[in-house]
Amino acid sequence: MRELRAKQGFSQEAFADHCGLHRTAMSLIERGKRVPSLRTLLTLSQGFGISLSELLKDVDKGSAKRPR
Repeated sequence: MRELRAKQGFSQEAFADHCGLHRTAMSLIERGKRVPSLRTLLTLSQGFGISLSELLKDVDKGSAKRPR
């Protein structure tokens, strides 16, 4: 999300304001310290002007598969 935000020319604070979120929440989400709700993800995708599926594209690409 940080890359997408930067590509659109937003500072973290400006993008949080644009989406109606608190800057601290945005920071925690970007750093992986907070898992956003589905509603927050939808708000973020709308802020970026993309679909939710596009926002979540390749989100699990870097995660390792865990054995069961």
